[in-house]
Amino acid sequence: YIKIFLIFWLVTILMLVGSSIVVHFFGLAPERHITHSDADPMSGPSGRLLREFVSDAVNNDFERVKSGFETIPSWATQYLYVIDKNGNDLLERPIPEKIRLFLPNINATTPLSQSTQNKDNMYGRFFTLSDGTPITLVVQSPNNALLRWKLYFHNIWHFLVLSILISGAACYYLARYMTRDIQTLKTATQQIARGNLDTRVAKELCNRPGEMGELGRAFDNMAVKLQQTMLEQRRLIKDVSHELRSPLARLQVALAIAQQRANSEIKDELERIKRAADYLNDVISNILSLPLTDQDTWELNDVVEICSLLSVIVDACSVEAKGKNVSLILHDNLKESLIQTRSNTLVGVFDNVIRNAIRYTANDSPVGIFLSQATDGFCEIRICDRGPGVNKDQLEAIFEPFFRTDEARCRKKGGYGLGLAIAKRTVDLHGGSIKAEINSKGGLSVSIRLPQCDDTVCLISDRSEASDRQDSADHYRS
Repeated sequence: YIKIFLIFWLVTILMLVGSSIVVHFFGLAPERHITHSDADPMSGPSGRLLREFVSDAVNNDFERVKSGFETIPSWATQYLYVIDKNGNDLLERPIPEKIRLFLPNINATTPLSQSTQNKDNMYGRFFTLSDGTPITLVVQSPNNALLRWKLYFHNIWHFLVLSILISGAACYYLARYMTRDIQTLKTATQQIARGNLDTRVAKELCNRPGEMGELGRAFDNMAVKLQQTMLEQRRLIKDVSHELRSPLARLQVALAIAQQRANSEIKDELERIKRAADYLNDVISNILSLPLTDQDTWELNDVVEICSLLSVIVDACSVEAKGKNVSLILHDNLKESLIQTRSNTLVGVFDNVIRNAIRYTANDSPVGIFLSQATDGFCEIRICDRGPGVNKDQLEAIFEPFFRTDEARCRKKGGYGLGLAIAKRTVDLHGGSIKAEINSKGGLSVSIRLPQCDDTVCLISDRSEASDRQDSADHYRS
């Protein structure tokens, strides 16, 4: 609304100033039709100043004219000389010689006279005040353009200031009125984006006539449909969890019994069935572990020492790395950094990223894991491989659910496209960030930034959860 207000107000100011300038400089005031024409020698700024003074003074007596003349601004009195019947200026100023030579041309017989001497324009007017006192007025203007602008501001500024203030108030009210409904929709949209699907604008918009009322009703219908879709999605996931896991668990139990009783002829077939069942179980687990919305939050009720956690994960991944003759190199520049977390959620993040780096890096190449502290107090973990990398336009897309690069379309190599999506959601819920960059030496570099734990919180949590963390680490090692 501020932009609309300023635009409306600026247009209004330009219209006011422009119209007043046209009226003033082109002489479009009402007296134009009576007092003068374009050929009138008194149509210039000096003549206008003379007419304005005469029109104000002619209906007053000598004392009022004298007191009023003393209050005229100095920019105007420097052009005006009001001379009484004794030949003296009302402000008791010395009369210049050129004006003294011009005065004999003005009398009761010739009350109006105009003369040009060098670059000075002089206008003279003889008239009688209301009390019968004769007065001679002389206007001397050395610069017509400057005097024209001075007259403009003197006559118009009160009107302009008042008009600008009134138009500003009107434009402000109009802009607020026009954008009030848009602001309501903006706020409601932000609430929807935060996950508050109960947001409606019926009270504010739907009862209004016109397009905004229709837009409000359309917004509410959209919100209802979106809420129903989200509820159906949650219900579907619960149904999937129940309908797929139960028969899959029975299948795995039966498969284990069959493997124990099977002979050597069908062991290979049973092994392939087991791999297919494990693959299906992994797909289900990954889908169910993916948070549905950005508002799904976790309570961070645990603390982990990130350097020790990464050391454990690197040790666990070393067997897979040896299969490709890949060396995992941990560069620890933190030594100790406590991160507030929830259970073993960070284990899956680093395990997925490191195993991805091992999977895609070239044989006989290193995978670097760099721990450092950023300038803003966050700890930063970078995992760098020497693989084929990804295109620059896919660096953000790889964190989207079910996205796989062209090089990873093969199911055997590419996975399900959920690992990095889950990792990103987990890091976000920890208050951190994750991004991918092209490695300067080739390959991909994944950078994970996590906020370090406050010392007091970490101390309390460390004492209460130490045994749980040790049990979690032992479980991961097994």
